[in-house]
Amino acid sequence: MTAPAPLHYLPAAAAAPAPIEIVLGVYLRTLREAHGRSLADVALCAQVSVSAISRLERAENSVSPHTLESLLHYYGVPGREIEYLQARLPRAKPGTRHVTTRSSRARKPSDPSGLFRHGRWDKWVDVTGVTAVARYAAVARAASETVYYTLFRIPPGYRTPAYREVINAPESCPHPDEPAEMPSWLEHVRHSRPPRRVLLLDETVLRRPVAGPKVMAGQLRHLLDLMDGRGGPGPVSIRVLAGDRASDAIQFAGGEVGAFTVHGNHLIAGMHTAPWYETGSPHALALHDALHRAVEEAASEQDSYALIRQAADHWSARAAT
Repeated sequence: MTAPAPLHYLPAAAAAPAPIEIVLGVYLRTLREAHGRSLADVALCAQVSVSAISRLERAENSVSPHTLESLLHYYGVPGREIEYLQARLPRAKPGTRHVTTRSSRARKPSDPSGLFRHGRWDKWVDVTGVTAVARYAAVARAASETVYYTLFRIPPGYRTPAYREVINAPESCPHPDEPAEMPSWLEHVRHSRPPRRVLLLDETVLRRPVAGPKVMAGQLRHLLDLMDGRGGPGPVSIRVLAGDRASDAIQFAGGEVGAFTVHGNHLIAGMHTAPWYETGSPHALALHDALHRAVEEAASEQDSYALIRQAADHWSARAAT
């Protein structure tokens, strides 16, 4: 087993772009590279500077509705999706200039006592169907650091083909967390090398025979391979968390929630009926801290390896009977 670099805690006073700005940054960069366009090509189309495009793709600047329309139209994105994304960009009051969540929050910090209080741009639910799910996968792939907790299913990026086929089948999962057919642009997501990944498996995941004992045994052995550094974009730490160790904040998030670092921006994300993203709010900060505390509460990597291997042996024995 190869231990990844230590994870970082999010400072309580940290400000962040709006979640849609972070997600759009990943989306715009991936679309550009999928189309084989340079920053200069895209800047000429949008009539902005090369540095402005670069900063948009890293979520360092807000994107105006007009620029977003120009870019997405250039990449061939359908008009209905363009209108949806435009309508959800952070806006200033009428008659004032467009301001980022970062600069706005710097002037008016959230009340830290209001745990579930969200600013208008703190949370975004992406309801554009297959494209939304693809963007969710893109964010996970682009993240330089991930702590992901799951109560129900092995998440994308850690699945065997057999497990993926069953877990996303319409009859068993009405709201899949990855597209049945990946759009071609998703293959161009630039991975962070090497990413620092921690997967927190609730112990019940090991006992749930998704697709039957044979598939489950193969899936768990695949996790052991990943822990040994075989397969995947880099080493991963997989830890087993006892059910009573998951905090109320994590469980309230619905059983699947991750803390992602994308271009230095901290983003909380999860998947229910559609992908959701959150930054900046006291709730997001609480989830981020709860996930990192759960890493400390989980079984050690060595003990987790033994628990996963024991579960794999159990399902192999069941498959043989």
